[in-house]
Amino acid sequence: MDWIAWDDTLKTGHPGMDADHRELAGLFDLLRDAVEGGKGKAACLQVLDKIIGHAQAHFDRERALMAQHRYHKADQHGAEHTMLIHQAQALKLGVECDFAASTTELAGFPEVWLAFHILFSDKELAEFLARAHAHHPDAR
Repeated sequence: MDWIAWDDTLKTGHPGMDADHRELAGLFDLLRDAVEGGKGKAACLQVLDKIIGHAQAHFDRERALMAQHRYHKADQHGAEHTMLIHQAQALKLGVECDFAASTTELAGFPEVWLAFHILFSDKELAEFLARAHAHHPDAR
């Protein structure tokens, strides 16, 4: 299975976002290990719960940053967060119902989360935050 590893292409340049993303990549590594190591449904569900919990906390931090800096794409970005959480919850439900059939979906899951959202939406947000910080250095 193809899984996404953390590397410099995924860095946004925002220290807090990058730390959260790196932790999320580590959780996806745990999911890969559970699937490829044949650890079973319970282990995969446990890691999915950790992924969902971490993502929700991360999305809350991003939402606060977007509100604080009046990010013009906050609604669109927030809608992506909602979609990602729904995808994760649907995948979790699929694992609960039919673990064997869900392993293919589990393999593609990190790509949407790490590659698509970080490379496009989060990098754009980080660039916006960097510009906002350059104009108002005391704002964090």
